Amino acid sequence: MILPDAGIYLLKKKHYPLNQKHIKMKHFIILTMLLAFTTVSFAQQATPNTHWKDSDLYKKSKTQKIVGWSLAGAGTIGFIVTLAADADQRVNGGFVGVLSNGSVQPEYKSYTAAYVISGAVVAGGVYLLFASAKNKNKAKAASVFIDMEKARVLQGTVFSYQSFPVIGVRIPL
Repeated sequence: MILPDAGIYLLKKKHYPLNQKHIKMKHFIILTMLLAFTTVSFAQQATPNTHWKDSDLYKKSKTQKIVGWSLAGAGTIGFIVTLAADADQRVNGGFVGVLSNGSVQPEYKSYTAAYVISGAVVAGGVYLLFASAKNKNKAKAASVFIDMEKARVLQGTVFSYQSFPVIGVRIPL
Protein backbone atom coordinates (compact mmCIF):
# COMPACT_ATOMS: atom_id res chain seq x y z
CA MET A 1 0.00 0.00 0.00
CA ILE A 2 1.32 3.41 -0.90
CA LEU A 3 0.73 6.37 1.37
CA PRO A 4 0.10 9.47 -0.63
CA ASP A 5 2.08 11.83 1.62
CA ALA A 6 5.16 9.88 2.60
CA GLY A 7 5.56 7.54 -0.27
CA ILE A 8 6.39 4.68 2.08
CA TYR A 9 5.48 1.13 1.19
CA LEU A 10 3.88 -0.80 3.98
CA LEU A 11 3.59 -4.50 3.83
CA LYS A 12 0.35 -5.93 4.95
CA LYS A 13 0.86 -8.73 7.46
CA LYS A 14 -1.42 -11.62 7.90
CA HIS A 15 -3.35 -11.37 11.20
CA TYR A 16 -3.65 -14.52 13.23
CA PRO A 17 -6.45 -14.94 15.78
CA LEU A 18 -5.36 -14.50 19.41
CA ASN A 19 -5.39 -17.59 21.55
CA GLN A 20 -6.35 -17.75 25.24
CA LYS A 21 -2.74 -17.22 26.44
CA HIS A 22 -2.39 -14.02 24.45
CA ILE A 23 -5.67 -12.64 25.77
CA LYS A 24 -4.70 -13.36 29.39
CA MET A 25 -1.29 -11.77 28.90
CA LYS A 26 -2.86 -8.72 27.28
CA HIS A 27 -5.25 -8.30 30.22
CA PHE A 28 -2.40 -8.80 32.70
CA ILE A 29 -0.23 -6.13 31.08
CA ILE A 30 -3.11 -3.65 30.89
CA LEU A 31 -4.05 -4.29 34.52
CA THR A 32 -0.44 -3.93 35.69
CA MET A 33 0.01 -0.62 33.87
CA LEU A 34 -3.34 0.63 35.18
CA LEU A 35 -2.38 -0.21 38.77
CA ALA A 36 1.08 1.34 38.36
CA PHE A 37 -0.30 4.64 37.12
CA THR A 38 -3.17 4.64 39.60
CA THR A 39 -0.91 4.19 42.62
CA VAL A 40 1.40 6.95 41.43
CA SER A 41 -1.42 9.41 40.84
CA PHE A 42 -3.71 8.59 43.79
CA ALA A 43 -1.34 7.33 46.47
CA GLN A 44 -1.87 8.50 50.05
CA GLN A 45 0.92 9.53 52.36
CA ALA A 46 2.08 6.57 54.46
CA THR A 47 3.46 8.62 57.35
CA PRO A 48 1.09 9.46 60.21
CA ASN A 49 -0.62 12.83 60.27
CA THR A 50 1.28 15.27 62.47
CA HIS A 51 -0.59 18.39 61.38
CA TRP A 52 -2.83 18.27 64.46
CA LYS A 53 0.12 19.64 66.46
CA ASP A 54 -0.19 22.90 64.52
CA SER A 55 -3.83 23.42 65.50
CA ASP A 56 -5.09 26.03 67.94
CA LEU A 57 -6.62 23.34 70.15
CA TYR A 58 -3.22 21.70 70.60
CA LYS A 59 -1.58 25.02 71.51
CA LYS A 60 -4.42 25.74 73.94
CA SER A 61 -3.98 22.27 75.42
CA LYS A 62 -0.26 22.82 75.89
CA THR A 63 -0.84 26.16 77.63
CA GLN A 64 -3.52 24.65 79.85
CA LYS A 65 -1.20 21.82 80.79
CA ILE A 66 1.62 24.19 81.79
CA VAL A 67 -0.71 26.46 83.79
CA GLY A 68 -2.48 23.44 85.32
CA TRP A 69 0.77 21.89 86.61
CA SER A 70 1.92 25.29 87.88
CA LEU A 71 -1.33 25.88 89.77
CA ALA A 72 -1.43 22.33 91.16
CA GLY A 73 2.17 22.66 92.35
CA ALA A 74 1.66 26.13 93.84
CA GLY A 75 -1.53 25.04 95.60
CA THR A 76 0.18 21.96 97.05
CA ILE A 77 3.15 24.01 98.27
CA GLY A 78 0.74 26.58 99.76
CA PHE A 79 -1.20 23.82 101.52
CA ILE A 80 2.02 22.30 102.96
CA VAL A 81 3.32 25.70 104.12
CA THR A 82 -0.04 26.50 105.73
CA LEU A 83 -0.11 23.08 107.42
CA ALA A 84 3.45 23.62 108.74
CA ALA A 85 2.62 27.11 110.02
CA ASP A 86 -0.54 25.83 111.73
CA ALA A 87 1.36 22.94 113.32
CA ASP A 88 4.15 25.26 114.45
CA GLN A 89 1.60 27.62 116.02
CA ARG A 90 -0.03 24.76 117.93
CA VAL A 91 3.30 23.34 119.13
CA ASN A 92 4.76 26.71 120.16
CA GLY A 93 1.47 27.75 121.74
CA GLY A 94 1.53 24.56 123.78
CA PHE A 95 5.07 25.30 124.94
CA VAL A 96 4.11 28.85 125.95
CA GLY A 97 1.20 27.50 127.99
CA VAL A 98 3.38 24.85 129.68
CA LEU A 99 6.28 27.20 130.41
CA SER A 100 4.02 29.87 131.92
CA ASN A 101 2.17 27.32 134.02
CA GLY A 102 -1.11 28.20 132.26
CA SER A 103 -0.98 31.90 133.17
CA VAL A 104 -0.50 33.01 129.55
CA GLN A 105 -2.95 31.82 126.94
CA PRO A 106 -1.41 31.84 123.41
CA GLU A 107 -3.33 33.49 120.60
CA TYR A 108 -4.12 31.21 117.73
CA LYS A 109 -4.47 32.55 114.20
CA SER A 110 -7.04 30.95 111.98
CA TYR A 111 -5.54 29.50 108.80
CA THR A 112 -8.90 28.52 107.32
CA ALA A 113 -8.66 31.10 104.52
CA ALA A 114 -5.18 29.85 103.56
CA TYR A 115 -6.45 26.25 103.47
CA VAL A 116 -9.42 27.21 101.33
CA ILE A 117 -7.30 29.26 98.91
CA SER A 118 -4.70 26.47 98.60
CA GLY A 119 -7.44 23.91 97.98
CA ALA A 120 -9.07 26.15 95.34
CA VAL A 121 -5.73 26.63 93.55
CA VAL A 122 -5.12 22.86 93.51
CA ALA A 123 -8.68 22.25 92.25
CA GLY A 124 -8.17 24.85 89.49
CA GLY A 125 -4.92 23.18 88.45
CA VAL A 126 -6.52 19.74 88.31
CA TYR A 127 -9.44 21.13 86.29
CA LEU A 128 -7.00 22.69 83.78
CA LEU A 129 -5.13 19.39 83.48
CA PHE A 130 -8.36 17.56 82.61
CA ALA A 131 -9.33 20.31 80.16
CA SER A 132 -5.87 20.05 78.59
CA ALA A 133 -6.30 16.33 77.96
CA LYS A 134 -9.77 16.94 76.51
CA ASN A 135 -8.52 19.65 74.12
CA LYS A 136 -5.58 17.50 73.04
CA ASN A 137 -7.97 14.66 72.18
CA LYS A 138 -10.15 17.10 70.25
CA ALA A 139 -7.10 18.30 68.32
CA LYS A 140 -6.20 14.72 67.46
CA ALA A 141 -9.79 13.83 66.56
CA ALA A 142 -10.46 16.33 63.80
CA SER A 143 -7.78 18.34 62.10
CA VAL A 144 -7.87 20.52 59.02
CA PHE A 145 -4.63 21.57 57.42
CA ILE A 146 -3.17 23.11 54.29
CA ASP A 147 0.13 21.71 53.13
CA MET A 148 2.39 21.37 50.10
CA GLU A 149 3.00 17.76 49.14
CA LYS A 150 5.01 16.15 46.39
CA ALA A 151 3.89 13.49 43.95
CA ARG A 152 5.85 11.52 41.41
CA VAL A 153 4.97 12.61 37.90
CA LEU A 154 6.16 11.01 34.67
CA GLN A 155 7.77 13.65 32.47
CA GLY A 156 8.99 12.06 29.29
CA THR A 157 10.93 9.02 30.43
CA VAL A 158 11.86 10.30 33.88
CA PHE A 159 9.85 10.38 37.11
CA SER A 160 10.15 13.72 38.87
CA TYR A 161 8.51 15.19 41.95
CA GLN A 162 5.97 17.94 41.48
CA SER A 163 4.60 20.01 44.39
CA PHE A 164 0.90 20.64 44.73
CA PRO A 165 -1.27 22.20 47.45
CA VAL A 166 -3.29 19.89 49.68
CA ILE A 167 -6.22 20.63 51.95
CA GLY A 168 -6.53 17.81 54.44
CA VAL A 169 -9.32 16.90 56.81
CA ARG A 170 -8.78 14.11 59.29
CA ILE A 171 -11.85 12.66 60.98
CA PRO A 172 -11.45 9.39 62.87
CA LEU A 173 -14.12 6.78 62.32
